[in-house]
Order: sequence, then C-alpha cells, then structure tokens
Amino acid sequence: MKFKNPNLQKWVTLFVVAIAGGVITKLPYLRETYYAPLQEATGSTNTQLGLLMSAYGIVNFICYFPGGILADKFSAKKLIAVACLGTAAAGFWYATLPSYFSLVVIHMIFAITTVFIFWAAMVKAVNNLGPAEEQGRLFGTLEGGRGLIGTLAAFGSVAVFARFADDVGGLKGTIVYYSVLLVIAGILAAIFIPEPEKTNAAKEVKASSGSSLKWADFVAVAKIPRVWLCGVLVVANYAALIFHGYVTPYLSAAFDISSSTVATLSVVRTYMMMMLGAVAAGFFADKIGSRIKFMKYGFYGMFVFSIFYLLIPANRNAVWLIVLNFIIYGLCLYSVKALYFSTIDEVLIPKQLAGTASGVISLVGYAPEIFLYTVSGNIVDNGVGLSGYRTCFVWMVILAAVGAASAMLLLKLNAKAIKEAQLESAQ
Repeated sequence: MKFKNPNLQKWVTLFVVAIAGGVITKLPYLRETYYAPLQEATGSTNTQLGLLMSAYGIVNFICYFPGGILADKFSAKKLIAVACLGTAAAGFWYATLPSYFSLVVIHMIFAITTVFIFWAAMVKAVNNLGPAEEQGRLFGTLEGGRGLIGTLAAFGSVAVFARFADDVGGLKGTIVYYSVLLVIAGILAAIFIPEPEKTNAAKEVKASSGSSLKWADFVAVAKIPRVWLCGVLVVANYAALIFHGYVTPYLSAAFDISSSTVATLSVVRTYMMMMLGAVAAGFFADKIGSRIKFMKYGFYGMFVFSIFYLLIPANRNAVWLIVLNFIIYGLCLYSVKALYFSTIDEVLIPKQLAGTASGVISLVGYAPEIFLYTVSGNIVDNGVGLSGYRTCFVWMVILAAVGAASAMLLLKLNAKAIKEAQLESAQ
C-alpha cells in the first residue's frame, strides 16, 4: 500500500519498521527480562546461557556484511516481512523448550532472520527516508518507536507470564506470545512498506558494476577509516550494554529485590529508557548538528554513572540510589545506541551504499556478541560473592572511556574529510 502524501508515507513506513524492529529481537534476547526462568526452564548455567548468545553472536558476525549487501540488492519490504515470519517460525519451535543442542540451532536461525535478512534492511529503509540533516531524528524516532513497541510488548509478556502457575509454563506462553506478534509485524510490513523507487544514482551503480557489485561496494566503503571508527563507537556501547545486562541479577543478589520487581526494572531499562533516550538523542543530535558529537557526550555520561555502580554500597538502604543510577545510566546508554547508524550520512557515505556501510559498521560493532556473553557469564559464575558483578562494572567504565576517545578522534577525521570534500567541490 502506497500513500499519495509523501510525508504520510514516510511516517507510516517508519512506524511499521519500528514495530518490526521493536519485536524481532525479543526472542533471541529473552534472557534480558526472563533470565532466572530461562535458566530453570532449560536447566542451563550462566555459562551455558552465555554460549547460546555466543552461537547467536558468531552467526551474526558472519551475517552482518552479506546482510548489508542483501539490503542494497533487495527491497526492505520483502526482507523485513520474510525476517519477521522466519523468526516467528523459529519462535514456535523455541516454545517447545527442546534440547540444549536444539536451542543452539534455534539461536543460529534467529541470527539469520534478525541480522542477515532484517538488520541492514531496517537501516537502509530508514536511511532512505530523509537527507543527512534528518538522520538523527529519523533514527532517534526509529529507536524511540522500537522502545515504545518494545515496552508495550514486554509489559504484555509480563502479563502473559503471570497468568501461568509456574515459571516454565509462563516462559512457554511468553515465547508463543512474541511469535504471534512477529507474524502480525510481518503482515504489516508486507502491506504498508512500499517498494523502493530506484534512483538514477542507484541505477548507474548497478549498471556500471554488474555482477561485481558486492566486492566493489565493500572495497569502496572499507577504504574509509571513518566507517571503521563508527564501528568502534558501536563496539564500546554495545559491549557496555552486554555487561549492563548483569545489573538485573546483581539487584537480586545484592539488594534482595524480588524477581517480579527486577523483571519490571529490566523492562524499564531495556525499553522505556530506549524509548526516552532515543527520542531525546535524535532531537538534540540534529539540533547540535552532529550525531557523533552527541554520542561523545553520551559516553561521558556512561563513564560517570558506571563509576557510581562501583561506589554505591550493596545494602537495602541504598536501593533507591542504585535504581536511580540504573535509570540515568540507561538513558545515556540508549541515547548512544539510538544513533549507531545515523552517522552513515555524517561520514559522507552515498545512500546507495548505506546498506553496505551498515554491514561494515555492524561487523565491527557487534563483534562482542561472539564471545562477550560467554566471557561475562564466566566472570559472574567464577566471581566470589559480588566480585564478578563489580568486574563487569569496571569494564563498563573502561568501555565508556574508549567510546569517548573514539568519538573525539572521529570528529577530528570527519572535519578534515568535510573540508577536503568542500575544496574538491569548489574546484
């Protein structure tokens, strides 16, 4: 379905993409909200749950670059619809709680559907909705929309979970619930996302490169150091996001907070903070004229509030303080996360190569998925008392410092590239 009003078409497309993006990662990241029930239902240790995410991460890593190429060659409409329906199918299998080996296979399938087919298609679809000066708002609104949909869907899952007599039954019901939502998202994508109009630039690139399009695109993007630095920004933030996932079990272990309260706080962190942080990030990043500069400020905030995790005493009297820090750090974390791919236009990547650029950035940025879930699980499993959690917090401090330094370097390199482009244009 295509609307005559281009502005209406833009926002409807963005909304539908946000719906798909808001629910498609719920199943592979189920542990973020239902960590303890997932352990009980699958009989897994912290390390084994980490290995599931490593399996997901390894296949993700393999898929990011070819997924970017796929997004540049096929329409987002088809890719997003197929990805949602494929993830739903794997989800219905997941709901049977099969053997551990089958769970590993399911997470590998999730990687193919959510990353190879979906991820770069989502980025490409949103990147094409507006010019460079709108990218912060577009991607901020996308992340805000994903946060809103994710919040509503997650609270719905809590309601579904609570209707069952035990945690295992509740987990099965939750997985089926998310799978049904994905079927609905796939149908909406097939109906409301329009087929892209082929621009003259895209036609020329395709005509001139023919079958060598894949390698030529990769070489063109890979030669730009700024693209790799954009990936480093994602590494620093995403690795911190993985470590921050252990704050929820830390709240139970250190502050004796109930499982239902921890699950609610996890939803607040993962979805509400994502929603609020993303919308604010998009608005202010465009306001100051640089998505990269805003990310630098976000890393500053992450640095300060990750230090507070180490300073706040682990006792019931400090519950309000740790929850406040949890919320503020979450805002900083998700503000940066919202702008991962809004930097593509800022570092002067042509729109016809946006999918490939997102693939390169994702290849670098999401590399921690390969090993960090397993490593962090080992850190927590082998730590004495709360020491494992504190080690995670130390790494969050280090990653924030790396992110801030990388943002400053990228700003410097980008200013030089923009100046050179202006000189070439003047000549």
